[in-house]
Amino acid sequence: MSAVQNSAHSTRVLITGGSRGIGLEVARDLASSGHRLWLAATTEKVREAAAQLGPAHRASRVDVADPNSVASLFTEIRREWQGLDAVIHSAAELGQAGNFWQLDPEKFAHTLRVNSAGALFIAKAFVQTWLDTASKTSPRRGKIALFAGGGAGYGYPQFLPYGTSKAAAVRMCETMSMELDAAKIPIDVNIIAPGANETSMLAAVRAAGGEVRTIVPFSKPIALCRWLLSSDSDGISGRFLHVNDPYPTLSPGLLRAEALKLRRIDL
Repeated sequence: MSAVQNSAHSTRVLITGGSRGIGLEVARDLASSGHRLWLAATTEKVREAAAQLGPAHRASRVDVADPNSVASLFTEIRREWQGLDAVIHSAAELGQAGNFWQLDPEKFAHTLRVNSAGALFIAKAFVQTWLDTASKTSPRRGKIALFAGGGAGYGYPQFLPYGTSKAAAVRMCETMSMELDAAKIPIDVNIIAPGANETSMLAAVRAAGGEVRTIVPFSKPIALCRWLLSSDSDGISGRFLHVNDPYPTLSPGLLRAEALKLRRIDL
């Protein structure tokens, strides 16, 4: 039996970007583990995806870049499920490719709104829902898993909008964790570097001339999501985790304060 199945955590999980790519692959895995899933995406395909997973699962259309759309999604979740245990936020857009001086400013701003502000809107709504609905005596910790990507931890020429938006999400994750800890709110938030997975986004990267050195199977981000939703990761928060990191060996008491975070390298 899996770690997720053994855990009392994460019974009700929201997955954004759940109609395709990593989001859909993670959803298929978690559905087979007995989780109740709420899939959210921009198109009607998300309803088909949820239906294929089984009658216990739900779906909604959402525009993560619109806080009103996100608020409506969480109102629906609270009405039907009376709460939520975890969120896996994989919704994102690649954005425009090209040299920065050639980019359309409105398209650049839109990518930041989808990939950076969208992560804020989803995480904020989850925390507010958690505070309103979670039992004060429950041993469960809430779980937020965000996704980074190419250019988040290093420069990636020709894909500045995507890399910039994802680097912002990494810093947001760390800051959110610090604030949750200071407020003594038992929610862990981490961000995943999934590697290059065979998705429609990767196909778009190739079409735009992006360099793709190695392909990472979906099984790796799936395994990291399972661990982050389980009690094995309790207390690990604010970290930028690559799917190839030895994360099963991590523990809050032994993890260096600056490990797995974005930092300037001094001279």
